[in-house]
Amino acid sequence: MINKLLYFALAFMLFSACEQEADVPVPVNGEADFSVFVSLGDSYTAGYSNGALSREGQESAFATLLASNMEEFTNTSWSVPFLPEGTSVGSSLEGKMELQITPVGLAPVTTEGNPELLTDPSTWINGEGPFHNLGIPGARSYHLVAPEYGDYTLGAGNFNPFYARFAAVPGVSTALSDALSLNPTFFSLWIGGNDVLGYALAGGEGETSGMGSNDITPAATFGQSFNYMLSQLTSQGAGGVVATVPDIDQLPFFNTVLPGILQLSAQQAAALNAGYAEYNAAAEQYQLEKMVFSEGANYFVVEDENHPLGMRQIKSTEKLLLTARTNITLAGWGTQVPVPREYVLDETELEAIADATVVFNTIIADGAEQFDVALVNTNDLLNATAEGLVIDGVNYSNSYITGGVFSLDGIHVTARGSAILANEFISAVNQKYGSTIPHVVVNNQKGIVFP
Repeated sequence: MINKLLYFALAFMLFSACEQEADVPVPVNGEADFSVFVSLGDSYTAGYSNGALSREGQESAFATLLASNMEEFTNTSWSVPFLPEGTSVGSSLEGKMELQITPVGLAPVTTEGNPELLTDPSTWINGEGPFHNLGIPGARSYHLVAPEYGDYTLGAGNFNPFYARFAAVPGVSTALSDALSLNPTFFSLWIGGNDVLGYALAGGEGETSGMGSNDITPAATFGQSFNYMLSQLTSQGAGGVVATVPDIDQLPFFNTVLPGILQLSAQQAAALNAGYAEYNAAAEQYQLEKMVFSEGANYFVVEDENHPLGMRQIKSTEKLLLTARTNITLAGWGTQVPVPREYVLDETELEAIADATVVFNTIIADGAEQFDVALVNTNDLLNATAEGLVIDGVNYSNSYITGGVFSLDGIHVTARGSAILANEFISAVNQKYGSTIPHVVVNNQKGIVFP
């Protein structure tokens, strides 16, 4: 009888234990008020990926993932100026890139896009706002406070259609005023990449376009715009998070076509040495460095308007843009034909980019301290992924295509890269405000799709 009683008592205890709920921590908002969250920024905030903006990219933007994990603390629905399902459009009006089998092997191919989404105002969604995701592909710091940035009456090339299509009042409102109209209690502001990236993407060629110059934004202009936005966003007590400008040394777009990867056979090297014999004779006469090729790895030939002979071999400390790769393969760039200068960043241009990045990041860090908001150091994260980051058994790195972080355009991130970014923002916010926003499950997001 005693044994039976012990058996039933033990069974009851086990049953009761099974009925108890797991001790799951309840998320808290800490000192922050996430009731109304807005996100301002550029293409990263918007969800631009694989060379274009698409509905899929918008759904996996770091800002959208961040908002989703804040959902328990908000009292408004997060709204995004979504493109129609299955569409995409880039700054050149083409579609997103896809990996395809090509005559030269597996390579990114730009698909046909939906240019009408930017060129036809009848497709725009200005009356459907206000929107909480105010990421604008191509935006610089001062663009977020400029009404003309969405003024389509100025004509093609003189406004940004990515913003014009969803601006509250095109030509009157700004991204900042659109954000403030929502009375945000919390915000993210990640801007500044294009203030230096435009110059880098143009190979250091500061040619003027309709919406301004490709030149690096003056530090005073950047600082004035950035601090003005912070002052306005925090004026009613809102908390927030800002992020620094990424170093181009960590972006595959600038670090995939390495200066010294020109592979030559002995016959090819001999042919190039013969082809540049006249050049080398002139170089010797003017006491300049000769072009020398040998079997194995060599340096590419590049244009140089400042060189007495107009061309030279690239230095190991300089960079070639990813967009030069196709013509290096198919058109003899870097061998018979020098790589055009707009695809090359020389030492002087790289120094200007590095100096501006440091200055902008100092302004951002100082602004975070002055206005008492959280700060994300994106270069700390990119340095970690450069060394190789393991997340739940999956390896991530900054390598082009195979690394998993960056998309096919070599600048913007994959959905998994967005999740990694979102978690960096979440960690910074949690640390600053004592909140416990849950992190995004990175491996649940998509990576690059292989055919």
